[in-house]
Amino acid sequence: MTLALMAHNLDLQARADRIARLEPDALKREAVRAARDVDRDALWAILEAYLVNQGGRGARVSDHTLIAYRTGLGVFLDWAVPASVSLLRPAASDGFRYARHLEAQKLAPASVRVRLAAARNLFAALRWSGATQASPFTDVKTPTDPVPRWEKRKPYSDEDLAALLAVCGMQEAVIILLGAHCGLRNNEMLTLRRGDVHLDAREPYVTVEGKGGKRQDVPLSRTATAALRTWLVATPHAKEFVLAIRTRRGVEKAVKRLCAAAGVQYGGREVHGLRHSAGTRMYVATQDLIEVRDLLRHRGISTTEVYVNYARAGKKKANADW
Repeated sequence: MTLALMAHNLDLQARADRIARLEPDALKREAVRAARDVDRDALWAILEAYLVNQGGRGARVSDHTLIAYRTGLGVFLDWAVPASVSLLRPAASDGFRYARHLEAQKLAPASVRVRLAAARNLFAALRWSGATQASPFTDVKTPTDPVPRWEKRKPYSDEDLAALLAVCGMQEAVIILLGAHCGLRNNEMLTLRRGDVHLDAREPYVTVEGKGGKRQDVPLSRTATAALRTWLVATPHAKEFVLAIRTRRGVEKAVKRLCAAAGVQYGGREVHGLRHSAGTRMYVATQDLIEVRDLLRHRGISTTEVYVNYARAGKKKANADW
């Protein structure tokens, strides 16, 4: 763990501990006041402390999750105040009302789930603090997404990837190849450290911190190895991270800009579509879902099965020449 990451985690823990070490009555008073006054900063401090102290990831909760929950808190409060929802004594139907409100905004089911998770955890934090016993989101469920998984974030074709690489600079080539050849997620590219790049190993690889904070080795393709070597040699003064780009939005903008320059569709694929390209190409090459699972580091094979559909989509239909 780097000094910067250690400092970040310690700062997060310190903020959470400031709330958690309050005497129960003092914590309850602060939470009641924050809920009564709809004090957004104070509510976030309580929610953040709850996530760190009671959440499954503890102090290793990701920045991405924290950002999503803080945004979700704001979205919920923006609805709750004009809707006359009491944070201390919500009606039993308020959770369902909020879910229907989100669905009416035409949000994707995944976005609805994230927004509901933020609101659900807000009330869990308020219960933890002793401010309320209300649990208006316990039985709230979102509708099943009618769009099949393989219809979302489709992979880039080999022709698309060739077109993107033709207009890439050195850093952009690293992004494209880490995604499309090695299956790295946006956040895994951002957090990849130079010390975790092993280009001179017998089989070159990188060590990434994936979902759940699990560190895993990912094999590099020959092309990705060459692109990384070129980029690292060209940027000797960078001491920690591989990419000079430091935000998810920055990576998204870079890929979107490349797509525009290469005449390649970005919408419906985005950065995550590069990872889908890696999985699809691996399945086409091996016909082995275990190989795909291992490359993409899925927890279970059911997540990997979507790549069968991606691969089939590129094949000529059996009855085409009947």
